[in-house]
Amino acid sequence: MRVGILGGGQLGWMTILEGRKLGFEFFVADKTPYSPACKVADLCFDYTRIDEFVKLCDVITYEFEHISDEVLEKTAPLTFPSVEILKLKKSKVEEKLFLKKRGYPVPTFTVAFKEDLEQKVGLLNLPVVVKAEALGYDGKGQYLIKSLQDLQKVKANHGEKERFLVEEFVDFDFELSIIGVRSPRGEVRFYPPTINYHREGILFYNHTTSMVLPEGEEIVRSLMEELNVVGVLCVEFFYTKEGKLLINEMAPRVHNTGHHTLDSAYTSQFENLLRAITGLPLGSTKLKSHAGMLNLLG
Repeated sequence: MRVGILGGGQLGWMTILEGRKLGFEFFVADKTPYSPACKVADLCFDYTRIDEFVKLCDVITYEFEHISDEVLEKTAPLTFPSVEILKLKKSKVEEKLFLKKRGYPVPTFTVAFKEDLEQKVGLLNLPVVVKAEALGYDGKGQYLIKSLQDLQKVKANHGEKERFLVEEFVDFDFELSIIGVRSPRGEVRFYPPTINYHREGILFYNHTTSMVLPEGEEIVRSLMEELNVVGVLCVEFFYTKEGKLLINEMAPRVHNTGHHTLDSAYTSQFENLLRAITGLPLGSTKLKSHAGMLNLLG
């Protein structure tokens, strides 16, 4: 089986290392041949050679969301989870509108343009969080607004036609994530939740928990079925002081809050992603032991 991966970062690197035990070949498409995944792949291509890359692959997946529409059009027939999910995820605005329209629990929010930011922020009680529609990750493009003066930084960093997600500031008890995996036949399995701690919008450390959250699992299951996910879906939640779950965001790929599964689970999230997209039986998501992860940034 020849597996293509869009993106050459650490998630792709870990996926390839886990996939070697399954006997797969791996091809990576990335903007640089010096990326981590390219160092362990069988072949690496830049995006100007995407047609050649696609011809070699039996199936394609991705390790991040920021992939051009031009590339996605060429890889779409072989790509799992589907390109449609990825396009939804490329806009924080469309993602939240999708979740709200379908009745999933989300923080109170509104949508703004640069010209009406003050007006839209005024609809919610300060503080609020303003998020750029696109290319926001690891805390980038996010602004905690405690007064209207704080909006000056938002305006200085973004163009006139950009959209913004304006969300209420959730005074949560803690943040958690649930990772699910779904096969082409609709079988769904879940990894136990992790409690996550962030610094400046970047995951600092997390650990597994004995909490049983059937409501959270049902939300992840429903999303995977509605979006026809084949592969992995991670949903990050706020757990409020009232004991309610609110969706912060979702990621249709392997996720850094699941790195611990490399050592703690009988089958890692990376191996189960590969099992799902290649039609192999899913592996056990049970833990051999509790675990934690510390995110060391170079």
